[in-house]
Amino acid sequence: MLVLALAVHLTVLGHIRIFGAAPDLMLACVIFFGLFLGSAAGLESGLAAGALKDVFSLDYFGINMFIFAVTGLLAGSLSANFSKESKRIRALLVMALTAASMMLHFILASVFSRSPAPGFTEYLASSVLPVSLYTALISIPIYIKLVNMYRLMGSEEYV
Repeated sequence: MLVLALAVHLTVLGHIRIFGAAPDLMLACVIFFGLFLGSAAGLESGLAAGALKDVFSLDYFGINMFIFAVTGLLAGSLSANFSKESKRIRALLVMALTAASMMLHFILASVFSRSPAPGFTEYLASSVLPVSLYTALISIPIYIKLVNMYRLMGSEEYV
């Protein structure tokens, strides 16, 4: 599933931009695994998705793996505290976790980079808000499909 999400992210979603922002489908999948399957699944999927993204990224190798793992772990720890049935709450969680992971990425990249980084408020307005909103919006239909698949797999396990 993560390889398919990466392929769609790199091919289709890279060309469909709103206000210059493309959604992060890989992160949306990691958040889904964390919310619906728990902290361990969120951590494992975050490590795998981050490693895949690091291979195709020009960023510091390992930074996406760390950030995605932390985000998946955080999503898994939040899963007990929020209703997973509400589409609004899921979208807000995706938006908040995407924004948090992007801000963590900014902080880590600023620490490791020798070149001057843009200001935090500029980065927040130009990247974090559009990407997190777009990722939250695109996660709604994706989560509906994944929840239905998850329920089907869950019911088959008891048959």
